[in-house]
Amino acid sequence: MENKNQIRLHKIPLGPFLDALLELYNEGLDYVDIVATPDEQQDTIGIMFTQDYMSQDMRDKYGDIVDEVADEIIERLEKEEKSKKIDLSDNNDLNQLI
Repeated sequence: MENKNQIRLHKIPLGPFLDALLELYNEGLDYVDIVATPDEQQDTIGIMFTQDYMSQDMRDKYGDIVDEVADEIIERLEKEEKSKKIDLSDNNDLNQLI
């Protein structure tokens, strides 16, 4: 029996997802919100956070970290897109990952 409150996403690539989470954690992020979007072709998952989710050290350097992490995530996704043909044409999906 399926749980009606459950959203199941299929085939989420763990490598890039875990890399992004570990990088954010190592930079001082304590919590994240996970945003999921089921799709017929490929389900997507995004990571969102606010300043409230950050350690004080991360808050002090908030602007620099967000820019650096965003650039690294975008670079990683572009490499993955080229190698695995992941469709990143929707800017909404990219913004959710940042």
